[in-house]
Amino acid sequence: MKLLTETNTTLLNISLLMLRLTVGIILFLAGAGKVLGWFGGMGIDATLDIFVSQMGIHPVLAYLSSYTEFIGGFLLIVGLFTRPAAFAIMINMLVAAVVTLPNGFLKGASYPFSMMVSSIIILLAGPMAYSLDAWLLSGRNGHYSKIS
Repeated sequence: MKLLTETNTTLLNISLLMLRLTVGIILFLAGAGKVLGWFGGMGIDATLDIFVSQMGIHPVLAYLSSYTEFIGGFLLIVGLFTRPAAFAIMINMLVAAVVTLPNGFLKGASYPFSMMVSSIIILLAGPMAYSLDAWLLSGRNGHYSKIS
């Protein structure tokens, strides 16, 4: 009955690690494609061309968006500066959801919306136990599972 009524800190830490890794990997891969042309992406020049000419997004915002996915995704994967990275990703995905919403929720806005909500969860939960943030904050003993 405890499984249904009590929070297991270890399982909570593992669950949030899985969420952080999933969101981080997805965004890192998308950002790496936009910035470096990796994983079938177009690279930064072609990405900027699409953002600026087809979507009407200012070049500075296009750079910011691409690098937020790339660097923010990496930071989520390793769990370093987790809350600032999640906040930046949340703002980026909010803008992406608004920009793609005219196409319909299921035809474009659902992906950035789900990434935005996931980043809000990560922002609120923080890095939890399995992250570089936790390791650095715990005096390098690797034990940081305090829920506060």
